[in-house]
Amino acid sequence: EEQGVVRHYMHLFLALCAQRHDLLHALLTVYVQAAPKVRSAIQGSITDMIKAVGPESPTLLAIFADFPPGAEVLVLAFVRTLTEGGDKNAKLIDAIKALYTRSGDARFMIYICASLPRVEVEALLPKICALPLVGVKAALTRLLRSRPAPMTPEKLMVSLHKMAATKELPMRKIAEAIEACFADRQVFTTQLLAVVLQQLLDQTPLPQLYMRTVLLCLKLAPALTDFAMGILQRLISKQVWSMPALWEGFVKCCRQTLPRSLPVLAQLPPNRLAEALVSCPELAEPLRSFIQTQQARGFNYSSNLLAVVKGEKPRGGGGRERERDARDERDRGRDAVRDRDRSRGEPV
Repeated sequence: EEQGVVRHYMHLFLALCAQRHDLLHALLTVYVQAAPKVRSAIQGSITDMIKAVGPESPTLLAIFADFPPGAEVLVLAFVRTLTEGGDKNAKLIDAIKALYTRSGDARFMIYICASLPRVEVEALLPKICALPLVGVKAALTRLLRSRPAPMTPEKLMVSLHKMAATKELPMRKIAEAIEACFADRQVFTTQLLAVVLQQLLDQTPLPQLYMRTVLLCLKLAPALTDFAMGILQRLISKQVWSMPALWEGFVKCCRQTLPRSLPVLAQLPPNRLAEALVSCPELAEPLRSFIQTQQARGFNYSSNLLAVVKGEKPRGGGGRERERDARDERDRGRDAVRDRDRSRGEPV
């Protein structure tokens, strides 16, 4: 009964705040000094009042410019309420941007990030992605779902992949943000996933998380397996083995896409193929069977590659010889892919 009386008085005071905006200062003072339960009650009760106050209230805009320490969560609730439904009030956006510039607290930008120009969004992304995951998801959802959006979903993914890891933003947090985006399958259809992978493949240098993203896309959309084989072939031409993080992912992708990846593996230079088989022995037996089948069909392979497939070390040779072997294996691998597609009646 006593709690009911307290709640009644609280709602009465909030109703007065809606009429007399200067009382908002008193509300913030009380909030900062209140017990946690009282703070939660206030946060859950301000929606109608703040909507009535509106985003152009001079008093409210002044509060965004200067509020007491400890009131951040309540002010965040004000901002969230005022930006519901994608409202883009210019005065409110400017006030929140000024608040962020002054405080450096990216939480305040979650609710207006979709209203910013693309260049500002790209500059803000590292700060957003460094937030707790619930905040990251809230901001990315707004960026992906707003109309018009400051950037397309595929451009957003490229920007996320190009972010540099720092002490404040470890690579794990960037990977979490990427996964949070891909979880929205209404936006990231199978076709759009393919567009994202292609645009990332065209980046120089290749993003460090690229192969992780390829594997994630294959998990979300197994129909992309054939498309991924083309990616793996392109990575061979980019000498993926010279990029340790991507090379590890390349080998893992080959393992997860067996037997489709066997023609791709056969295109690797013999010494790199040997490395792949050492790091992933599960590839050896399927590859051996594949090579034997292809030989029975009239395909020829270099003695170095055959030695690797048998578990032997490739013989030594000069740089030109190794380059010739690698080129020949790639040509034979492409022939094998075309042969496989013809056997399925697929266009070559």
